[in-house]
Amino acid sequence: MRSYIAAALVASTALLACARTQQEAAVATATPIAQAPAPASGAAPAQRRQPVHPAKLDTVRQQAVAELLATLKGRENEPAGVVFKNVKLHKDMPVKDFLSMMDEQYGRSLSFACTNCHMDNGDYASDVRKNKVIARQMERMQRDIDTKYINKVKELDDPRPKTTCVMCHRGTPHMPNTMEVPSAPVPQRKRG
Repeated sequence: MRSYIAAALVASTALLACARTQQEAAVATATPIAQAPAPASGAAPAQRRQPVHPAKLDTVRQQAVAELLATLKGRENEPAGVVFKNVKLHKDMPVKDFLSMMDEQYGRSLSFACTNCHMDNGDYASDVRKNKVIARQMERMQRDIDTKYINKVKELDDPRPKTTCVMCHRGTPHMPNTMEVPSAPVPQRKRG
């Protein structure tokens, strides 16, 4: 019986060693993803998508706002929270002002099209896109900055300071963390 157990142990050890050797050989010959073969010599290299020019985005957004306002003829002055579903901020703002704010504040400040936050199937109420959720959080942060901090700085020249998206984003989706060196002297504001 002991010899049977010893033979089984030797056989299983040999099988494991053989399997390990085959596995190591397979790993050694595998091609990492970063070293995948290049496309055929006749194939064109993949082109990186170029960002849309901000003026073009402005035109696209303004057309979308005009088309949406045309469908809401006669309701332009009603509160956005009554006309649209799932409005969580600016519910009392008139529809025409609400859409203008979406275009000018959010769209232009971030170089976004409407579909960066809203579904392209016309479902504006959907919260599927993370940018819409982020925009709401950023709006709440903006309100906190205005009420808790900026309003308490008495030395500011502007009697009603208000933070906006463009103050940080400067027309880009992700806030830049550097500034270009000015090529000319920066104009100074006249203090009164």
